[in-house]
Amino acid sequence: MAADETAPRKSPEKIGRYRVIERIGRGAMGLVYRARDEAMGRDVALKVLTADIEDDPDTRTRFLREAEAAASLSHPNIITIFDVGEDGDRFFIVMELLRGAILKDYLKQSEGSRLERRLDLMIQLCAGLGAAHKASVYHRDIKPGNIFVRDDGILKILDFGVARIASSSMTAAGFIVGTPDYMSPEQARGIEIDHRSDIFSLGGVFYYMLTGRKPFPASDLPTLFHQIQSDDAPPPLGVDVPPELSAAIMKALSKKREARYQTCHEMMADLENVRHLCVVEAIRAAAGAPIATTSAPALSAGREAAATDDTVDFLPAPSVNSDDTVALRQPTWVRRVTDRIDSAISGAFARLGRSSAPVPTRQTGMRKR
Repeated sequence: MAADETAPRKSPEKIGRYRVIERIGRGAMGLVYRARDEAMGRDVALKVLTADIEDDPDTRTRFLREAEAAASLSHPNIITIFDVGEDGDRFFIVMELLRGAILKDYLKQSEGSRLERRLDLMIQLCAGLGAAHKASVYHRDIKPGNIFVRDDGILKILDFGVARIASSSMTAAGFIVGTPDYMSPEQARGIEIDHRSDIFSLGGVFYYMLTGRKPFPASDLPTLFHQIQSDDAPPPLGVDVPPELSAAIMKALSKKREARYQTCHEMMADLENVRHLCVVEAIRAAAGAPIATTSAPALSAGREAAATDDTVDFLPAPSVNSDDTVALRQPTWVRRVTDRIDSAISGAFARLGRSSAPVPTRQTGMRKR
Protein backbone atom coordinates (compact mmCIF):
# COMPACT_ATOMS: atom_id res chain seq x y z
CA MET A 1 0.00 0.00 0.00
CA ALA A 2 1.30 3.44 -0.91
CA ALA A 3 2.43 5.71 1.92
CA ASP A 4 -0.01 8.47 1.04
CA GLU A 5 -2.92 6.02 1.37
CA THR A 6 -2.12 5.39 5.04
CA ALA A 7 -1.61 9.06 5.96
CA PRO A 8 -4.38 10.64 8.06
CA ARG A 9 -6.87 12.69 6.10
CA LYS A 10 -6.50 16.43 6.36
CA SER A 11 -9.42 18.59 7.38
CA PRO A 12 -11.04 20.31 4.41
CA GLU A 13 -10.48 24.06 4.20
CA LYS A 14 -14.03 24.88 3.18
CA ILE A 15 -17.35 23.05 2.93
CA GLY A 16 -20.14 24.90 1.21
CA ARG A 17 -19.98 28.47 2.42
CA TYR A 18 -18.40 27.41 5.73
CA ARG A 19 -14.70 27.88 6.40
CA VAL A 20 -13.36 25.00 8.50
CA ILE A 21 -11.30 26.10 11.53
CA GLU A 22 -10.57 22.87 13.42
CA ARG A 23 -11.86 19.38 14.12
CA ILE A 24 -13.59 19.18 17.49
CA GLY A 25 -15.16 15.72 17.60
CA ARG A 26 -16.56 12.65 15.95
CA GLY A 27 -20.10 11.31 16.12
CA ALA A 28 -21.61 7.96 15.19
CA MET A 29 -21.65 8.80 11.50
CA GLY A 30 -19.53 11.86 10.95
CA LEU A 31 -16.72 14.20 11.87
CA VAL A 32 -17.51 17.47 13.62
CA TYR A 33 -15.63 20.69 12.93
CA ARG A 34 -15.71 24.20 14.27
CA ALA A 35 -16.35 26.36 11.25
CA ARG A 36 -17.06 29.97 10.38
CA ASP A 37 -20.26 30.98 8.66
CA GLU A 38 -18.96 33.95 6.68
CA ALA A 39 -22.41 35.00 5.55
CA MET A 40 -23.86 35.20 9.07
CA GLY A 41 -20.63 36.14 10.84
CA ARG A 42 -20.77 33.36 13.45
CA ASP A 43 -18.94 30.19 14.44
CA VAL A 44 -20.89 26.95 14.04
CA ALA A 45 -20.49 23.21 14.50
CA LEU A 46 -20.26 21.49 11.12
CA LYS A 47 -20.93 17.74 10.99
CA VAL A 48 -19.74 16.01 7.82
CA LEU A 49 -20.46 12.43 6.75
CA THR A 50 -17.33 10.36 7.34
CA ALA A 51 -15.38 10.07 4.08
CA ASP A 52 -14.96 6.29 4.07
CA ILE A 53 -18.71 5.62 4.33
CA GLU A 54 -20.04 8.35 2.04
CA ASP A 55 -20.83 5.80 -0.66
CA ASP A 56 -22.95 3.61 1.62
CA PRO A 57 -26.60 4.30 0.64
CA ASP A 58 -27.96 3.19 4.03
CA THR A 59 -25.57 5.45 5.93
CA ARG A 60 -26.35 8.41 3.69
CA THR A 61 -30.05 7.82 4.31
CA ARG A 62 -29.52 7.71 8.09
CA PHE A 63 -27.41 10.85 7.96
CA LEU A 64 -30.08 12.77 6.08
CA ARG A 65 -32.72 11.41 8.45
CA GLU A 66 -30.73 12.88 11.35
CA ALA A 67 -31.00 16.28 9.71
CA GLU A 68 -34.70 15.82 8.95
CA ALA A 69 -35.54 14.77 12.50
CA ALA A 70 -33.43 17.36 14.33
CA ALA A 71 -34.26 20.28 12.04
CA SER A 72 -37.97 19.73 12.65
CA LEU A 73 -37.52 20.32 16.39
CA SER A 74 -37.36 23.66 18.15
CA HIS A 75 -36.78 23.53 21.90
CA PRO A 76 -34.29 25.06 24.36
CA ASN A 77 -33.07 21.59 25.39
CA ILE A 78 -32.45 20.27 21.85
CA ILE A 79 -29.46 21.36 19.77
CA THR A 80 -30.45 23.84 17.05
CA ILE A 81 -29.92 22.93 13.38
CA PHE A 82 -29.11 25.91 11.14
CA ASP A 83 -28.53 24.32 7.76
CA VAL A 84 -28.31 21.06 5.82
CA GLY A 85 -26.52 20.70 2.52
CA GLU A 86 -24.28 18.81 0.13
CA ASP A 87 -20.88 19.92 -1.10
CA GLY A 88 -19.78 17.74 -3.99
CA ASP A 89 -20.30 14.21 -2.66
CA ARG A 90 -20.23 15.25 1.01
CA PHE A 91 -23.38 15.76 3.07
CA PHE A 92 -23.21 18.10 6.05
CA ILE A 93 -25.31 19.49 8.89
CA VAL A 94 -24.69 22.91 10.47
CA MET A 95 -25.54 23.22 14.17
CA GLU A 96 -25.13 25.69 16.98
CA LEU A 97 -21.65 25.62 18.50
CA LEU A 98 -21.90 24.62 22.16
CA ARG A 99 -19.52 25.63 24.92
CA GLY A 100 -19.53 23.56 28.06
CA ALA A 101 -19.09 19.84 28.78
CA ILE A 102 -20.53 16.44 27.95
CA LEU A 103 -22.72 15.20 30.82
CA LYS A 104 -20.16 12.65 32.02
CA ASP A 105 -17.52 15.35 32.44
CA TYR A 106 -19.93 17.90 33.89
CA LEU A 107 -20.96 15.54 36.70
CA LYS A 108 -17.34 15.45 37.89
CA GLN A 109 -17.35 19.21 38.49
CA SER A 110 -18.33 20.62 41.88
CA GLU A 111 -21.48 22.22 40.48
CA GLY A 112 -22.58 18.96 38.84
CA SER A 113 -22.11 16.96 42.04
CA ARG A 114 -25.02 18.63 43.86
CA LEU A 115 -28.31 16.71 44.04
CA GLU A 116 -30.27 19.90 43.41
CA ARG A 117 -28.40 20.46 40.14
CA ARG A 118 -28.75 16.88 38.98
CA LEU A 119 -32.50 17.02 39.53
CA ASP A 120 -32.64 20.17 37.43
CA LEU A 121 -30.74 18.45 34.59
CA MET A 122 -33.08 15.44 34.76
CA ILE A 123 -36.08 17.74 34.42
CA GLN A 124 -34.51 19.56 31.47
CA LEU A 125 -33.77 16.25 29.76
CA CYS A 126 -37.38 15.13 30.21
CA ALA A 127 -38.55 18.45 28.79
CA GLY A 128 -36.43 18.26 25.64
CA LEU A 129 -37.15 14.61 24.93
CA GLY A 130 -40.84 15.14 25.65
CA ALA A 131 -40.93 17.89 23.00
CA ALA A 132 -39.35 15.51 20.48
CA HIS A 133 -41.93 12.84 21.29
CA LYS A 134 -44.77 15.32 20.81
CA ALA A 135 -43.36 15.87 17.31
CA SER A 136 -43.35 12.07 16.78
CA VAL A 137 -39.55 11.86 16.85
CA TYR A 138 -37.82 9.13 18.85
CA HIS A 139 -34.14 9.57 19.65
CA ARG A 140 -33.27 5.84 20.03
CA ASP A 141 -29.80 6.56 21.45
CA ILE A 142 -30.17 8.51 24.69
CA LYS A 143 -26.91 8.14 26.64
CA PRO A 144 -24.55 10.39 28.64
CA GLY A 145 -22.39 10.97 25.56
CA ASN A 146 -25.35 12.48 23.69
CA ILE A 147 -26.15 14.99 26.44
CA PHE A 148 -24.32 18.30 26.74
CA VAL A 149 -24.42 20.92 29.51
CA ARG A 150 -23.65 24.45 28.38
CA ASP A 151 -21.64 26.88 30.47
CA ASP A 152 -24.88 28.66 31.38
CA GLY A 153 -26.43 25.46 32.76
CA ILE A 154 -28.78 24.73 29.84
CA LEU A 155 -28.88 21.04 28.86
CA LYS A 156 -28.87 20.10 25.18
CA ILE A 157 -29.77 16.75 23.61
CA LEU A 158 -27.38 15.89 20.77
CA ASP A 159 -27.19 13.52 17.83
CA PHE A 160 -30.53 12.43 16.47
CA GLY A 161 -28.46 10.27 14.09
CA VAL A 162 -30.51 7.15 14.72
CA ALA A 163 -33.78 8.95 15.39
CA ARG A 164 -36.91 7.59 13.84
CA ILE A 165 -39.85 9.69 12.70
CA ALA A 166 -42.97 7.77 13.66
CA SER A 167 -44.63 8.34 10.29
CA SER A 168 -41.54 7.09 8.40
CA SER A 169 -41.12 3.49 7.31
CA MET A 170 -37.35 3.76 6.72
CA THR A 171 -36.41 1.74 9.80
CA ALA A 172 -37.87 -1.74 9.64
CA ALA A 173 -38.51 -3.91 12.68
CA GLY A 174 -35.62 -6.30 13.25
CA PHE A 175 -32.85 -3.72 12.81
CA ILE A 176 -31.04 -2.90 16.05
CA VAL A 177 -29.58 0.59 16.43
CA GLY A 178 -28.47 2.47 19.51
CA THR A 179 -25.95 2.09 22.35
CA PRO A 180 -26.37 -1.28 24.15
CA ASP A 181 -25.65 0.01 27.70
CA TYR A 182 -28.82 2.16 27.75
CA MET A 183 -30.93 0.25 25.25
CA SER A 184 -34.50 -0.77 26.07
CA PRO A 185 -35.49 -4.47 26.13
CA GLU A 186 -37.66 -4.12 23.02
CA GLN A 187 -34.87 -2.31 21.21
CA ALA A 188 -32.41 -5.08 22.16
CA ARG A 189 -34.82 -7.63 20.72
CA GLY A 190 -35.02 -5.69 17.46
CA ILE A 191 -38.80 -5.31 17.63
CA GLU A 192 -40.87 -2.22 16.89
CA ILE A 193 -40.32 0.58 19.40
CA ASP A 194 -42.14 3.73 20.46
CA HIS A 195 -41.38 6.73 22.70
CA ARG A 196 -41.35 4.51 25.81
CA SER A 197 -38.06 3.03 24.63
CA ASP A 198 -36.50 6.48 25.09
CA ILE A 199 -38.04 6.64 28.57
CA PHE A 200 -36.25 3.41 29.52
CA SER A 201 -32.99 4.97 28.30
CA LEU A 202 -33.77 8.07 30.36
CA GLY A 203 -34.03 5.90 33.44
CA GLY A 204 -30.63 4.40 32.65
CA VAL A 205 -29.03 7.83 32.25
CA PHE A 206 -30.58 9.07 35.51
CA TYR A 207 -29.30 5.92 37.25
CA TYR A 208 -25.81 6.74 35.99
CA MET A 209 -26.13 10.38 37.06
CA LEU A 210 -26.82 9.37 40.67
CA THR A 211 -24.50 6.38 41.04
CA GLY A 212 -21.71 6.80 38.50
CA ARG A 213 -22.55 3.27 37.31
CA LYS A 214 -24.41 1.86 34.34
CA PRO A 215 -27.67 0.15 35.33
CA PHE A 216 -26.56 -3.12 33.72
CA PRO A 217 -22.85 -3.74 34.43
CA ALA A 218 -22.05 -6.66 32.08
CA SER A 219 -18.78 -6.35 30.19
CA ASP A 220 -19.69 -8.59 27.24
CA LEU A 221 -22.54 -8.05 24.81
CA PRO A 222 -24.43 -11.38 25.23
CA THR A 223 -24.54 -10.99 29.02
CA LEU A 224 -25.55 -7.34 28.71
CA PHE A 225 -28.44 -8.19 26.38
CA HIS A 226 -29.54 -10.92 28.78
CA GLN A 227 -29.52 -8.48 31.73
CA ILE A 228 -31.52 -5.92 29.76
CA GLN A 229 -34.14 -8.39 28.57
CA SER A 230 -34.48 -10.52 31.73
CA ASP A 231 -36.65 -9.74 34.73
CA ASP A 232 -33.63 -8.82 36.85
CA ALA A 233 -33.71 -5.24 38.13
CA PRO A 234 -30.58 -3.07 38.32
CA PRO A 235 -28.78 -2.94 41.69
CA PRO A 236 -30.34 -0.48 44.20
CA LEU A 237 -29.24 3.10 43.77
CA GLY A 238 -28.05 3.48 47.36
CA VAL A 239 -29.12 5.03 50.66
CA ASP A 240 -27.85 8.49 49.67
CA VAL A 241 -30.54 8.75 46.95
CA PRO A 242 -33.95 9.94 48.20
CA PRO A 243 -36.32 6.94 48.05
CA GLU A 244 -38.92 8.87 46.03
CA LEU A 245 -36.30 9.62 43.37
CA SER A 246 -35.13 6.00 43.39
CA ALA A 247 -38.72 4.83 42.87
CA ALA A 248 -39.15 7.17 39.89
CA ILE A 249 -35.99 5.91 38.20
CA MET A 250 -36.81 2.26 38.76
CA LYS A 251 -40.25 2.84 37.26
CA ALA A 252 -38.64 4.28 34.12
CA LEU A 253 -36.42 1.17 33.98
CA SER A 254 -39.34 -1.26 34.05
CA LYS A 255 -38.79 -4.07 31.55
CA LYS A 256 -42.41 -3.94 30.38
CA ARG A 257 -43.42 -0.81 28.47
CA GLU A 258 -46.82 -0.71 30.14
CA ALA A 259 -45.22 -0.44 33.59
CA ARG A 260 -42.99 2.53 32.70
CA TYR A 261 -43.94 6.17 32.58
CA GLN A 262 -46.11 6.59 29.54
CA THR A 263 -44.87 10.10 28.75
CA CYS A 264 -41.85 12.22 29.59
CA HIS A 265 -44.25 14.82 30.98
CA GLU A 266 -45.52 12.28 33.52
CA MET A 267 -41.98 11.51 34.67
CA MET A 268 -41.07 15.19 34.77
CA ALA A 269 -44.03 15.82 37.09
CA ASP A 270 -42.73 13.21 39.55
CA LEU A 271 -39.23 14.70 39.44
CA GLU A 272 -40.73 18.10 40.21
CA ASN A 273 -42.48 16.52 43.17
CA VAL A 274 -39.18 15.08 44.41
CA ARG A 275 -37.57 18.50 44.16
CA HIS A 276 -40.48 20.05 46.03
CA LEU A 277 -40.15 17.47 48.80
CA CYS A 278 -36.41 18.12 49.09
CA VAL A 279 -37.04 21.84 49.49
CA VAL A 280 -39.78 21.30 52.09
CA GLU A 281 -37.62 18.90 54.09
CA ALA A 282 -34.63 21.23 53.83
CA ILE A 283 -36.62 24.17 55.20
CA ARG A 284 -38.16 22.14 58.02
CA ALA A 285 -34.86 20.53 58.95
CA ALA A 286 -33.16 23.93 59.05
CA ALA A 287 -35.95 25.29 61.23
CA GLY A 288 -35.93 22.24 63.54
CA ALA A 289 -39.58 21.47 62.77
CA PRO A 290 -41.01 17.93 62.35
CA ILE A 291 -41.48 16.65 58.81
CA ALA A 292 -45.06 16.73 57.56
CA THR A 293 -46.57 13.34 56.74
CA THR A 294 -49.73 14.24 54.84
CA SER A 295 -49.21 17.36 52.75
CA ALA A 296 -46.34 16.34 50.46
CA PRO A 297 -47.19 15.56 46.80
CA ALA A 298 -47.20 11.85 45.97
CA LEU A 299 -45.31 9.96 43.26
CA SER A 300 -47.26 8.06 40.66
CA ALA A 301 -44.96 5.02 40.85
CA GLY A 302 -46.89 1.78 41.17
CA ARG A 303 -50.31 3.32 40.46
CA GLU A 304 -52.17 5.45 37.97
CA ALA A 305 -50.48 8.77 37.26
CA ALA A 306 -52.21 11.94 38.37
CA ALA A 307 -53.97 13.84 35.61
CA THR A 308 -51.66 16.15 33.71
CA ASP A 309 -52.29 19.05 31.39
CA ASP A 310 -50.97 18.14 27.94
CA THR A 311 -51.03 21.80 26.93
CA VAL A 312 -48.24 22.74 29.35
CA ASP A 313 -45.14 23.84 27.46
CA PHE A 314 -41.99 21.80 27.94
CA LEU A 315 -39.62 24.41 29.31
CA PRO A 316 -36.51 24.21 31.52
CA ALA A 317 -37.52 24.27 35.17
CA PRO A 318 -36.75 27.52 37.00
CA SER A 319 -34.34 27.60 39.92
CA VAL A 320 -35.88 26.68 43.26
CA ASN A 321 -34.83 30.07 44.61
CA SER A 322 -36.52 32.15 41.91
CA ASP A 323 -39.62 34.08 42.87
CA ASP A 324 -41.20 36.38 40.29
CA THR A 325 -43.80 37.64 42.79
CA VAL A 326 -41.39 39.31 45.24
CA ALA A 327 -42.46 42.87 46.01
CA LEU A 328 -40.08 45.65 45.05
CA ARG A 329 -40.14 47.17 48.54
CA GLN A 330 -39.84 44.45 51.13
CA PRO A 331 -39.52 45.30 54.80
CA THR A 332 -36.06 44.67 56.22
CA TRP A 333 -37.22 41.81 58.45
CA VAL A 334 -38.73 39.97 55.44
CA ARG A 335 -35.45 40.17 53.55
CA ARG A 336 -33.58 38.83 56.57
CA VAL A 337 -35.95 35.85 56.93
CA THR A 338 -35.79 35.14 53.19
CA ASP A 339 -31.99 35.21 53.23
CA ARG A 340 -31.90 32.77 56.16
CA ILE A 341 -34.31 30.38 54.41
CA ASP A 342 -32.27 30.53 51.16
CA SER A 343 -29.11 29.81 53.13
CA ALA A 344 -30.79 26.89 54.90
CA ILE A 345 -31.98 25.38 51.59
CA SER A 346 -28.53 25.63 50.02
CA GLY A 347 -26.91 24.03 53.06
CA ALA A 348 -29.44 21.23 53.21
CA PHE A 349 -29.09 20.44 49.50
CA ALA A 350 -25.33 20.31 49.95
CA ARG A 351 -25.74 17.79 52.75
CA LEU A 352 -28.19 15.73 50.67
CA GLY A 353 -25.69 15.62 47.81
CA ARG A 354 -22.80 14.22 49.85
CA SER A 355 -22.44 10.49 49.46
CA SER A 356 -21.01 10.31 52.96
CA ALA A 357 -24.17 11.68 54.51
CA PRO A 358 -27.17 9.43 53.74
CA VAL A 359 -30.59 11.03 53.67
CA PRO A 360 -32.47 10.16 56.90
CA THR A 361 -35.45 7.93 56.24
CA ARG A 362 -38.64 9.58 57.35
CA GLN A 363 -42.20 8.50 56.84
CA THR A 364 -43.75 11.02 54.49
CA GLY A 365 -46.85 11.17 52.39
CA MET A 366 -44.70 10.36 49.36
CA ARG A 367 -43.17 7.21 50.86
CA LYS A 368 -44.46 3.86 49.62
CA ARG A 369 -45.59 1.65 52.46
